Amino acid sequence: MAKILYKQSYQLSSFKPIKYDDLWGKKGVFSTIRVIGKKHKLILLNKHVQNINSSLNKININFKISEKLILKLFRLSLNKIKHKDTLLRIAINSNKISLSIRPRLKTNKKIIGKLFSYQRSIPSLKNLYYKKIIKLLNSINSKKQEIILYNKGILLEGCTTNIICIRNKKIYIPLKNYYKGITVSYLLNLTKREIKKTNIFVNDIYKYEEILLIGSGKGVVSVSSIPQINWKSQSDLVYKEFKYLYKKIL
Repeated sequence: MAKILYKQSYQLSSFKPIKYDDLWGKKGVFSTIRVIGKKHKLILLNKHVQNINSSLNKININFKISEKLILKLFRLSLNKIKHKDTLLRIAINSNKISLSIRPRLKTNKKIIGKLFSYQRSIPSLKNLYYKKIIKLLNSINSKKQEIILYNKGILLEGCTTNIICIRNKKIYIPLKNYYKGITVSYLLNLTKREIKKTNIFVNDIYKYEEILLIGSGKGVVSVSSIPQINWKSQSDLVYKEFKYLYKKIL
């Protein structure tokens, strides 16, 4: 994992600064927002706020965050942040809100996929039961690789990304048991391609000519190969399209 440039926790009731707690393993939710440029633009901030509040409601934490509050707390870090491309992580449980900022790793345009059998707890939410994921991430070079999770032979998501598969110029996304992230949701709404929700079986990956991984941290990257099953990319058509669409929101 990248070095943390800034970290601070606050009491949820008063927003008084307290000792930093990453909140991993506790009941709560988090979101990771890409921040770019000299003016520190928070990409798709409104969508992240909506998603955080929806998730908090689903796990019965009586709190709503606002864009105004995020920007207020984020601005307190600006004198310590020199980087122009960072990731802001916001984590919330019933007592605390924690912010941390780390440099965004520049990922290779094409990366290697590594299959791993695991399904996150409460997979439809970006919850804080994430210690297994962190352990998996620490086992790879995230600039060159991403771990692709599957369960009972069905693809779910990357450790830090959503997965989309392409066959005959159509987009296929997993049916359930994964978190549909902000970035992939936004891009899927922009494309004019046909989108199908279906179970994508590991044994059927050979049928797809292209696989993309999409998230706040990695942006849009193409999977060049999955060595465990001898799969190799045969196209970059949709990658180029989604890369173009992604650049428009930066």
